[in-house]
Amino acid sequence: MATLQTVELEACTITFFEGDIVHTHFREHRIVSPDEVQLMFDAIEAERMGRKVLLMVSVGEGTTMSNEARAHASSPLSNRLIAADAIVVRDFGHQLAANVFVRHHKPGRPIQMFPDQESALAWLAQQHHLVDRA
Repeated sequence: MATLQTVELEACTITFFEGDIVHTHFREHRIVSPDEVQLMFDAIEAERMGRKVLLMVSVGEGTTMSNEARAHASSPLSNRLIAADAIVVRDFGHQLAANVFVRHHKPGRPIQMFPDQESALAWLAQQHHLVDRA
């Protein structure tokens, strides 16, 4: 899959791929804040000019999102930008946190968890219909 562009922010790296897929990787040893989630949204919106993306999210060792950041990541604003999420889970603790995001915050879009980037990308590639109808 060809990389079109990479944007470096303080909290994360955002890589734009062909086929409407975007990978956000939050750097190691962080507690991601709502402001950092918003900066990610702003970068995606600026690059995509409002077109929705299929988002793969991964986090570095020792990184988690604050409850407020998870709430912001699942807000109606996020649904305007993100058609589907593939969360790459690093370990059991991270899987628990991802489950809280999915079950408690209930973003209004498809979300799946995966053990690796390859399976996450394969699933996202099957979700293009969600972008095309937006």
